[in-house]
Amino acid sequence: MSLSAYDLSAGLFVRGLTNLKMQLTKAEAHVAATGGGEGELLGAQLASEGPVRDLSSPVPTDLHGYTLAAQIHWAAQGAELAIARLLGAPQTPAPNDAKSFAELYQRLDATIVYLREIAPSDLEAGLARTVVIEHRGVSMSPSGSQFLVAYAIPHFYYHLSTAYGILRNQGVPLTMGDFLGNWAMN
Repeated sequence: MSLSAYDLSAGLFVRGLTNLKMQLTKAEAHVAATGGGEGELLGAQLASEGPVRDLSSPVPTDLHGYTLAAQIHWAAQGAELAIARLLGAPQTPAPNDAKSFAELYQRLDATIVYLREIAPSDLEAGLARTVVIEHRGVSMSPSGSQFLVAYAIPHFYYHLSTAYGILRNQGVPLTMGDFLGNWAMN
């Protein structure tokens, strides 16, 4: 079986976000079982030194101090923005304002629906498209395939891994299986 652009982008993102949603479900059960606070868990971070930056900005400038809720937001948002770049579609970052498990589930569900609706043939064309990235005054123009492999996939897994790390750090009983999900079925 050969891999398609869809498999390596939208399909990969759907799988990761589905697994993240399952982890979040376990986190919610953990909060209920331990009497912890939803806001406390969603506000947890891996890095505790230094100031927590204002997360109301739609585009991250520094990932230091990002909360669990922000990591989940940027996993979903990063997947959507990556696909938009591959499709050559306009990109408008969504606000990073989820404050509850319900809002995060809604965000993950909406992103998964969006990704599943993408036509695989549209993504194949995106691999050859030039993707222009402007960040902090620097402009890069990789091909869609370079963008996907060198930036979009690592960026996505950075946020998934960090969210998983925060959950584990906060005592949520997750295993590697929770991160990998049912890989044989996807």
